[in-house]
Amino acid sequence: MNNNRSTLRRNAHHAPSRLLLTASVLLLVVSGCSARKAKLCDLQYCDDVSGVTHYRGYSSAIEYPCLDNQTAHSVAVSLEPRSLSRRVDDEPRDLSLHEAIRSALANNDVIELGGGSAKASLRSPGGVSTVYDPGIQQSGVLFGRGRGVEAALADFDTTFNTSMLWGRSRTSPTGTAPESGGFASGLSKRFASGSTLSLNHNWNYTSPATDKYFGTIGASYRQPLLAASGVEFTRIAGPVNRAFGPITGVSQGVLIARISADLSLADFEAAVRNATLDVENAYWDLNFAYRSYDTAVVAHQSAFQTWRESQDRLEVGVLKPADELQARDRLYETKSGVETSLNALYKAETEVRRLAGLPMNDGTVLRPTDEPAISEFVPDWKGSLSEGLTHRVELRRQKWSIKSLQLQLIAAKSLVRPRLDFVSSYNVNGLGDPLITKNGGASGFGSLTHDHLESWTMGVEMSVPLGFRLARSQVRNLELQLTRDTAILASQERNIAHDIATAIQDVTSAYAAAQSNRKRLEAADRRVMLLKEEHAVGTLTLDLVLRAQSSLADAENAYYQQLVNYNKAIAALHLAKGTSLNNNGIFLAEGRWCPEAYCDAMVRAGARTHAKDAPHLTTEPREFVSPGPAGSVDLYPQESPTTETGTQLPPVTEETRPSEAIPAVPRGYDE
Repeated sequence: MNNNRSTLRRNAHHAPSRLLLTASVLLLVVSGCSARKAKLCDLQYCDDVSGVTHYRGYSSAIEYPCLDNQTAHSVAVSLEPRSLSRRVDDEPRDLSLHEAIRSALANNDVIELGGGSAKASLRSPGGVSTVYDPGIQQSGVLFGRGRGVEAALADFDTTFNTSMLWGRSRTSPTGTAPESGGFASGLSKRFASGSTLSLNHNWNYTSPATDKYFGTIGASYRQPLLAASGVEFTRIAGPVNRAFGPITGVSQGVLIARISADLSLADFEAAVRNATLDVENAYWDLNFAYRSYDTAVVAHQSAFQTWRESQDRLEVGVLKPADELQARDRLYETKSGVETSLNALYKAETEVRRLAGLPMNDGTVLRPTDEPAISEFVPDWKGSLSEGLTHRVELRRQKWSIKSLQLQLIAAKSLVRPRLDFVSSYNVNGLGDPLITKNGGASGFGSLTHDHLESWTMGVEMSVPLGFRLARSQVRNLELQLTRDTAILASQERNIAHDIATAIQDVTSAYAAAQSNRKRLEAADRRVMLLKEEHAVGTLTLDLVLRAQSSLADAENAYYQQLVNYNKAIAALHLAKGTSLNNNGIFLAEGRWCPEAYCDAMVRAGARTHAKDAPHLTTEPREFVSPGPAGSVDLYPQESPTTETGTQLPPVTEETRPSEAIPAVPRGYDE
């Protein structure tokens, strides 16, 4: 009885699966025999007591990927941000501009930008710049400019091919089915001259036959003579590939891959430069936020003191209620200014933390230690323009693009010629049965080594597309691209000159405005002192005192704002000149190559060192890369700059001011 119960329990345990299988088979039969689609009511289950419980409507639901990602440490440890509703006395953390820039470079794998480009990784993650971009370019394998140097060099790797096949083919119902076999192996190597050398060793087996084994060992050589010939073409376009010619064009060589890497480095440098400028601007904005907050606090304290005095005078009957209400109005106006300035301070600190790769709140409050420069900066136009045309990364990038098109045009013109190749081959043949013998008798390998069954070929192959329509279209297209990029380069130079001129105007304007606001601040401060004294003796109304205090706060804010604008204008001038990174002590360099490359370079350097000079020989192909900046631009060779750009110089005097152009501001009022 117990055994029967156990059997029943096991059968009951497997019953749902059997029933489900039976129902599925019935459903297939019904759906196959009838045009009407089966419904749930058509299926009946013996153990159906709860209906359908496993159905889930996932087909139209939004799905999320299963990804084991780890949240960044700076996000995970961040505390609740400071706000007007959460004012805490966090420990101050002194931060210099150099430390802010260094933190941004060290903590951000993705180049963070401020201003209008803020949070680009959220809007267009595929278009942001990262520290991995140059490496991705170097390791690229796609056709065109997505190809790296290693992929281009791989075209010259030696390739080994081998195969072994056995088979039988019956062609008659009554005849025997001959057996066949084949073994093939070979090495092929492409050279920089465009030639190809192949070594092969093949054996074929056929049974029944007198000599069942037939084999060859030999070599073949192909050298282009006209189109796609020479080291220069191969370095630019890579080994010619007839199967993918219209797709790959003439941009598959090592030189084009190296230029593509330089273009990627230029893009990365521009991104780092822009990020550095944004960090510097955010730093000065934080400095101004502190100054603005201090000004608002002082103004509020002054308004509070004035209101207390007016309230006391109102109580003794020497002040009208309207004047006390005016003082109260000013009190709450300054209180609102304090709250607004404090919130602006919180936001400015948050922006610095974002750009510097710091947690939004780590229990400390950032406090700038560097003060804005107040001495006059006198830019040199000639020197600045020369530096801009030499160091701007946009020009270097555009020149690399032009050089790439120039090289591709050289390779494209090589293809507007017939394809004439020199071909040759030499083989040693052998045949016999068996393949190998131990007693030195006749065999396949014995015939290969002793019978001298040689064969060779030599000649030329020619292919001429009548009209060269594709090749000429490629040349024309590259000529148009080259003309376009040359025109863009000229436009870039004009725009760089305009940027430098605008930056110089902004520097001089910001400095002049800062000096004027400083004098305004001094006058407003003196005015408040005098009006307070007059009000204390009762010869002046309270309205003028309150207006003077408001004017003093505005003058102080305007002065510090112009100081910040002045320092931002200097940073913008360095950006226009292309010296931002150098001015901040940032230098970019490529990573090291493999050790074998340096050994080969030393061997070649030793050979050149001990070689004899050959003054009548030239390098082919010609070099097109300079080791330093891409040629310093000397716009005024007959003159030397009178000042060094980037240093603080004495103020401009009347003798150095231009006497023409824009009339000078009338003098006398600021003496």
